[in-house]
Amino acid sequence: MDISIDQFQKMVSLLQSNLKGDYEARPDNVYLEGVKENRVLIGDFVEKLMKEGSALRGAENLIRLNEYSKQGKACLLLVEHYSNFDYPALFRLVEKTEGLGPEAAERLLPIQGMKLSESGGLTAAFSNSYTTIVIYPSRSIDAETDPDKLAEIRKVSLPINHAAMRELTHRKYHGSIVVVFPAGTRYRPWDPDSKKGVREIYTYLKAFDYVSFVSINGNLLVPSKSNDMEKDTLNEDVILFSVSEPVRGKDFRKDKIEHTPEDQDPKQFVVDQVMAELEKNHQEAEEYRKTLL
Repeated sequence: MDISIDQFQKMVSLLQSNLKGDYEARPDNVYLEGVKENRVLIGDFVEKLMKEGSALRGAENLIRLNEYSKQGKACLLLVEHYSNFDYPALFRLVEKTEGLGPEAAERLLPIQGMKLSESGGLTAAFSNSYTTIVIYPSRSIDAETDPDKLAEIRKVSLPINHAAMRELTHRKYHGSIVVVFPAGTRYRPWDPDSKKGVREIYTYLKAFDYVSFVSINGNLLVPSKSNDMEKDTLNEDVILFSVSEPVRGKDFRKDKIEHTPEDQDPKQFVVDQVMAELEKNHQEAEEYRKTLL
């Protein structure tokens, strides 16, 4: 790999020194402005990790979604999630793609779990460099089994998430293309549940006019089995983002509800179909990617 550990550490130090914002998750602080200078540094860095052949496939579909957004339509990208470099790589490829470019990249607005923004470490140096809306993630809430602790979590999480949804409602009609990872976490092969979609994706489908599904093939930052994000491994790879044609969120939801088996919860079934759509696109793209390796 051309990038030395020393170079990487110097860049991280520079990123951290440029971050001067307030990153505490509060109801009055759910919209976090990134740092453009850092986005340039990170973009250059991930571009070095991307091998020849890396690309944004289906760019014409994102161009169409971008036009819908400019027209005041609420637009959503539902994206697979494999590493903490997924979004920086997507951002850089959008910047470099004809018909999109920096203007379109800056319209992207990811929903981010508050743990990433508040951690203050290496991961936060990257995540806080991009403009985001922070939420209290449902996976963290659902993992708590102690009723008293859960009640305390809800006192904190509900005001933050209500504020985040209000901010989201405003932004989605004023030029932002919202980016959501429906699994709510990075996929880790040793944890099959990490690829299961979270239930609130059903609500997102109700709340957006147009939706595109984005599969990701390749990985630039391989997760550590320790689940310590600081120990994830840099990896040079051919990375492909494949964007599907925009569909109306309500139409996708309605169609899937109508085909829900009687013994299944309709909302979770719809979410499962989102994940199935992403997996189908992923497998198709992987066959193509194999020809580039």
